[in-house]
Amino acid sequence: IVGPSLGPAGKFENRNASFSTAGILQRAGLEVAITTDHDCQPLQFLPIFAALCVREGMEPDAALRAITINPARIIGIEDRVGSIELGKDADICIFSSHPFDLMAKTKAVFIDGQRIC
Repeated sequence: IVGPSLGPAGKFENRNASFSTAGILQRAGLEVAITTDHDCQPLQFLPIFAALCVREGMEPDAALRAITINPARIIGIEDRVGSIELGKDADICIFSSHPFDLMAKTKAVFIDGQRIC
C-alpha cells in the first residue's frame, strides 16, 4: 500500500515519499494499492494520486486497479467490491473522460444500483 505521497514530509514515513514508488513496485510484479491519508489528504484526492503515479511511470490500468480491486483484495473484500461484476455491491461514477483526467466531469452516479444524479 503506497502513500500518502502528497504533502509535507512532516511524518517519518513520508520523508522520501514519491509518486514514482507505485510504478516501480508495479513493474517489479507486486500488487499495489494507493492510499491517501484521510483526513489530512481527503479521499476524493485518490484519483489525482493515481494520475500522478501514472505521470511518474505507473501503467494506467495498474493505477486504476490500485484504487479499485487491489485494495479490496488486500483487505479480503474483493468478493463484494473493487470491480464491476454481477452480484457485487455497486457504487459507480460515469465520467466524461478517463477518471484520471483533471478535466473529467461526473456524468452519472449510481449507488446500490440506483442512479442518484
